[in-house]
Amino acid sequence: MLGSPSWRLTLIHVLTFQHLSFSITGQFTSYPPSSTITGVIGQGVVLPCYVVAENIPEIFFVQWIFNGQSQKITVSSHNGKNKKEKQDERYQGRTELFQSEFKAGNMSLHLKNIRSSDKGLYTCMVSFNDEYHDVLIELEVAAKGGVPSIFLRRPKKQGIGLTCHADGWFPEPEVIWLNGQGQIRKEQPATKVMMMPSGLYSVQSSMNLMPGADMEVSCRIVNNLLKTMSESRVLISDTFFPSISKWMIIHLILLCVITIVICAVFFKLRSNHKKAINSVKLKTKMEKENEQLKSMLDQEKAMNHREKSKLKDHFGKLKAQLDFWEARSHAVPITVNAECQLLELQVPGAPDSEEPDGLSSPSTVPVLVAKEGFAAGKHYWEVEVGQQQDWVLGVMRQKGKQEEQGTLAGEDVWSLHRSQGEIFSSKGNIRLEKKKMNYSVIGVLLDLEEARINFYEAHLMTTMIKIPIRLGKEPTEMFFPFLSKLGEVDTPVIRVVLTPAPLEPL
Repeated sequence: MLGSPSWRLTLIHVLTFQHLSFSITGQFTSYPPSSTITGVIGQGVVLPCYVVAENIPEIFFVQWIFNGQSQKITVSSHNGKNKKEKQDERYQGRTELFQSEFKAGNMSLHLKNIRSSDKGLYTCMVSFNDEYHDVLIELEVAAKGGVPSIFLRRPKKQGIGLTCHADGWFPEPEVIWLNGQGQIRKEQPATKVMMMPSGLYSVQSSMNLMPGADMEVSCRIVNNLLKTMSESRVLISDTFFPSISKWMIIHLILLCVITIVICAVFFKLRSNHKKAINSVKLKTKMEKENEQLKSMLDQEKAMNHREKSKLKDHFGKLKAQLDFWEARSHAVPITVNAECQLLELQVPGAPDSEEPDGLSSPSTVPVLVAKEGFAAGKHYWEVEVGQQQDWVLGVMRQKGKQEEQGTLAGEDVWSLHRSQGEIFSSKGNIRLEKKKMNYSVIGVLLDLEEARINFYEAHLMTTMIKIPIRLGKEPTEMFFPFLSKLGEVDTPVIRVVLTPAPLEPL
C-alpha cells in the first residue's frame, strides 16, 4: 500500500537515487544490488529497481520477470514505443509500474494482494541506447494467522488432553507451550502442520496435562520470518480432572456385601442340609431364612434402582450444562446496525384460534439486524430481554449484500417470539410450557455445521428449543442475527459473553 512503511522507504531510495543522478553522468547503471524483500500475504510490497543515467530517453524497455522453477513468467513490462503496460494473467490487476517517475529512473514494481505463490526471485531488466542492465530481487512472503484456540479433550487416565489450533500462517510456524511463569513446559506435545488450499498453514498441537502440574497453560504461535507471535492462555480448574464417583464406591460396597451374604447363606444352607435331612423343623427354618434373604435382596435391588434413577437425572443435568458450555465456547461479538428494518413475520394466534395451523395473519415487526454475518461454523451470542412482555430474536438468511431498506421477507427467518405471555418458535408453531417463561437472558447458537439453531436459558444453562434450518446452495448466502426494536429502554440488547476455555463437544 502506498501509505505503508515500505512505500515511505521507497521514496527515500528515490530521493537518494535522484541525488546520485546529478553526480554520475555519461553512464547507465542499475540499483540496488541483489537484495531480499519481505511481503505480507494479502497486502502490497514494492520491489525496488532504479536506473542511474545522464538522460533517460522517451523510448526504453523495462520488464519484470518471475524466475519460477520450471519457467520464467513475465510479470509486467513497459515498452516506450507504444507506452503500454503488459501483465501476465496470473498477475492481472495486481501489478503497477510508477510511470510518472520513469524520467527519475524509478522502474520499481508495486505488487498488490501478495499470495504465497509469489515467493521467489524477480528480475528487473531495463534497456535503452543499446545498453542493458538487470537487478535480481528475492521476495519472501509471510502471514500472521489467527489467534490460537485451546480446547479441552476427554480425560486420559489421570490427566486431561489439551489441543491448540490456529489457521492462516505462513511460512510454517513454530508452536511453543508455556507455563504460568512464561517458561517452556516439560510435557512433550505432538504437533501437526498442514497446508490449506489457500496456500497458508494450519497448525494443531496436543499435549497431556497431569494432576499436580502448573495449571496455567499458554499456547504461542511464532512466525520467525515476521518476528511476530500470537498467544492464548487458559487456567485449568481441578474439577476437570477425572475422579472416582462416590456412587461407584457405594455400588462396589453393596456388591461386596451382597456377594458375602450370598456366600454365607450358601454354605449355611449346605451345612444345614447335611445335618437336618430328616428334620422338618430345620427345613422350616431354612425356608424362613431363605425368604428373609429374598426380602433383603429385593430391598437392596429397590434401593439400587432408586440410586440409579438419581444418577441418571444428575448425569442428564450435567450433559445439558456441558452442551451449554460447549455452545458458549463459540461466543462471538455481535453489534447491531443503528438503522431499523421491517421484518414480516407470521406469529401464532391465541390457543383457541380458528386460523389454519393456529397462525395469525402476517405482521410487520421493526428489527435491528447485526452487522456481522456468518456463512459457516458455529457462533454463539446472548440477548438480554429482561422482563419484557413482547420481543422477537433470532437469525435471518440474506443472499448477496444485506439490504438496508424495505421490508424483509420472513421465509428465511428462524426466531423465538414472546407475545401475550407465551413463548413460541417461528418454525413448527411450537409453544413452550408457561412454567419456563421467566427468562431474562436468551443464548443463541447458530450451528451451520449441524444446520440448526439452539436457544438457551443462559442463567439456568438449559436448552429451550432446537430449530433445524434449511441451508441453500448459493455460496453468497449469509446468516445475520437480529432482535426486535422496541422503545429506547425496552429494546433487548446484545450482551458481552465472557467464557472460560472452550470445550470440545461430547
